[in-house]
Amino acid sequence: MSRRLLALSSLLLLAAGCRHANLPDLPASHGALSMAMDRYAHDRASSYDNYTPTPASLFEEEPQVIVEPDQALAVFTEAIGTLSGSPTEQQVRLAADDLKAACLSGLPEACAFLRERFEPPRKLNGAVPDFPREVLQRQIFTVGALRCRLGVNGMLRDCKVLESGAEGVAESLLEFTTRGKFQPATLAGHPIDLPYTFQVQFAPARTDAPMGKMLLPEKQLEWARARAAHSPESPLAWGNLAVQLAKRAPEDRWYREALNHFQELAPASWWAANEVAWLHVREGRYADAAPLVKRARAIESDNPYILETFAAVMAGTNQCEQAVHEQRRAVEKLPADWPAPERERFTRALEDYQRGCPKADATPASEPPR
Repeated sequence: MSRRLLALSSLLLLAAGCRHANLPDLPASHGALSMAMDRYAHDRASSYDNYTPTPASLFEEEPQVIVEPDQALAVFTEAIGTLSGSPTEQQVRLAADDLKAACLSGLPEACAFLRERFEPPRKLNGAVPDFPREVLQRQIFTVGALRCRLGVNGMLRDCKVLESGAEGVAESLLEFTTRGKFQPATLAGHPIDLPYTFQVQFAPARTDAPMGKMLLPEKQLEWARARAAHSPESPLAWGNLAVQLAKRAPEDRWYREALNHFQELAPASWWAANEVAWLHVREGRYADAAPLVKRARAIESDNPYILETFAAVMAGTNQCEQAVHEQRRAVEKLPADWPAPERERFTRALEDYQRGCPKADATPASEPPR
């Protein structure tokens, strides 16, 4: 059996299948539906059970500057001017920082620039980690994960083990970092250094092998709990647990804890930020929800479930026109074949906001209130 079996995933669990993204079955939790929408909209082929929407992103690191809303346009203009020339590596980092800060301050042009002009890293050579012989011979189900920095030279450095897996797996991963070669991330065509988290997973073909039964659907949640408990610093472990709970047991008390841990460890996850915000909304904690949903909306602007959360926050903070606008956008962005009960629920919310804000209908859906 080949010891080079697995490809890398960037801040994602490896796909356990190749099922095409499809429409969700109801009933489903808000978290499960927002995930399903992302898979539907982007035609993602990853396994639902192993899905954690956390791609490599500049938002993995907080900006080192704070930009006030009235300064954001000037900061944005200066940053893109820098990037349009031949900036140094340091200037690229500073421009990226300014763009993130402008985006998080509420400037949509900055958010759009970061989404459209950022290219994530990709692996170039065929090198993959070698699994220890015992893992292959005994068919042990195992996961290993590292968090590194990926430099502008395409090389990994400063790696930290997040999940050690079976004996020898962590060492195999660390050895791989000396051989793996990547196309670095770029912003407006300029290479940029950023955090990079990856994992490998070995899934035995035999269900009678040690821990092979953990691959069965009824055991996946059990495994996810154990994995998060064993690797509390791994965003991948907490993300996997949160995803499993969103699908199977959203009322479980661990769902909130898993989401909170995932959001803290993976600040670029729009999904975690939005779903933590949604839990706050359900409790009437709009001030706590606001910064989280604003971050989610900055990173992923078109998911109707983010727009729904944002609209609820606006309504809860007496910004009725913005609430109507965001909920109208959410309704418009639902696919025509999305489950009818969800379309009806979104429409009822819009009607509720409109009744409380009669002037809002004067605002065109395509232009947010200023």
